[in-house]
Amino acid sequence: MSGLKLDWILTKLAAVAVFAAALGVALPAVAQHKANENDMEVPTNDMKVVEAGKAWFGRRCAFCHGTGGHGAKGPCLTCGIFKYSGNTNSDIYVTIATGVPKTIGGTMGAFGTTMNQDEILSVITFMRWEEKRRIDAGEIPDPYKNKNEEPMVFPKSN
Repeated sequence: MSGLKLDWILTKLAAVAVFAAALGVALPAVAQHKANENDMEVPTNDMKVVEAGKAWFGRRCAFCHGTGGHGAKGPCLTCGIFKYSGNTNSDIYVTIATGVPKTIGGTMGAFGTTMNQDEILSVITFMRWEEKRRIDAGEIPDPYKNKNEEPMVFPKSN
């Protein structure tokens, strides 16, 4: 392919991206994380956001959830399974912002008044990036692998 033709294609792709951004349309990106089609996406491919999230995690979460979110006094947050909330990024956002009341088994303060939306999203981005890193390294089983498995069926009692 000639350099001129390649330049033309790249120019057109850039124009489409700018136009889509102006309309508020998100173009699909590689290495983004969504738990399902209705979940909000976090930019796990943006290392600036991952690093910011890692820093916020270290300041706000590591005391209870351990360095890297591997678990300590509080549960593991980079294992892909969330005991007190759903496994979606949206559910995790709500949990961080509003906390976990003692009535559902844990106690975690609400960070929605001390962290802004971008800071909370960066923490979720870091958690999902670290989760993927741990799955790829074989440190934890892939929690998404058997997602389509049939649910267990229990016999009916009399």
